Amino acid sequence: MKLWIPFLFSLVLGLPIFANQEDNRLYLKPKTIVGVGEVRLSDFTNWKGNWNPIVYQNVKAPILIKPEDLSGLLQNLYRKEMGTNVSFSVMGKDGILLPKTSVLSKKELELSLWKDLNTSTDHPLGEFGETFRISSEKETFPIISGTSTIWRYPGRSLHAGKRLFPLDFYFEGKLVHSESVPFLIEEKKKAYFTKREIPSKTILTDDDVELRYFFSSDSFREYTEENPVGKTALNGFLPDTAIEKKQVRTLHTIERGQEVELVYTAGNLLLKIKTRALNSGNRGEEISLLNLASQKTIKARVQNEGVCLLEEK
Repeated sequence: MKLWIPFLFSLVLGLPIFANQEDNRLYLKPKTIVGVGEVRLSDFTNWKGNWNPIVYQNVKAPILIKPEDLSGLLQNLYRKEMGTNVSFSVMGKDGILLPKTSVLSKKELELSLWKDLNTSTDHPLGEFGETFRISSEKETFPIISGTSTIWRYPGRSLHAGKRLFPLDFYFEGKLVHSESVPFLIEEKKKAYFTKREIPSKTILTDDDVELRYFFSSDSFREYTEENPVGKTALNGFLPDTAIEKKQVRTLHTIERGQEVELVYTAGNLLLKIKTRALNSGNRGEEISLLNLASQKTIKARVQNEGVCLLEEK
């Protein structure tokens, strides 16, 4: 039995050292991202063999690889390392190695995007921070060395909010890779702010509000840019709060469409009639009322909430 051991060991040594047995076929990947250092055969192909040579090292720029060129390169490497000739069949279309060995800082990302946005929107954005502020959500971003980059922006105007901007990488005039980078866009807005705490149902005065400019990433809220003095706060406000349009409204002592009690006095006679307001009015103002019984229009003066006084002519 011991006589078989050397024989079996010699058979093992004589077997091909490749997982891809027989004709040593392998498939070239269309695109491979690599870093600093060694690039082995299995990094950019489907090769699973035990022999896994270093094909490239410290790649500084994209490398285009043709299947026939890789086949010849592998034969030379194998001959140099093993001393024998082996044929390799490389399948697939041309491949490319893309070295991510350079890094952009947060500030560099922001300035790069700002520069491209200034040329891609309908209206120039001006100086950084004049009408918009952009902030990268990544502190650093690795890029492909040896390529040119262009930010792809599909819109013609810029809006506040969180946005993904695709960054395209070009090599020899062709698009070779694209990645999306998240940014926060803030737009300069103006609105009236409260100067103090405002209780609900307060009629605003000049002492309550002031106009301010601020940056916001919220593109959905509609802030009031018109002076709200004289309007009523529908809800309470804390100090230094931007006022939205829906939060204030001009309220009257009597609102149009409201049911109103019309009061008429003549000597000791007091008459009360149910009417409906045909227009809004505040205390002391004359408004039109509809007599619900006779359907006739009456002019009366607003006296209190829900009450009008019919004056003697």
